[in-house]
Amino acid sequence: ATPDVDEHVLHPVKSTHIEMILGSSNADQQDNYVPKLVNLQLSIDNHVIWTNVDETAHTVTPDHRYTDGYSGDFGSTGVVKPGEIYDFLFTEAPPNIPVTIEYHCDPHPWMTGKVVVSQARF
Repeated sequence: ATPDVDEHVLHPVKSTHIEMILGSSNADQQDNYVPKLVNLQLSIDNHVIWTNVDETAHTVTPDHRYTDGYSGDFGSTGVVKPGEIYDFLFTEAPPNIPVTIEYHCDPHPWMTGKVVVSQARF
């Protein structure tokens, strides 16, 4: 059964956007997921959209399995092709303890990113 989730968490004020930028498949390029680190607050910006603006397919793969009680398993199923998106709604974070989810691209393991989810501060 899906847990009961606050409407504000299900429909945050805004979405957070992360781009897989042009040239991300090049191991010598320092930037790939931009921004590389995002801090999210439930009900504020906890809907994350990864957009592939590169010319190569990528993945959003968690370093360690992460399952959200409402949204299910985090991570793209298969590849995110150029021009496509992967999105995920984070709905859980314990009080006063941010949850950190580190992720990478399977075909390009030098591509790494981090999402930190916390409850809203009000």
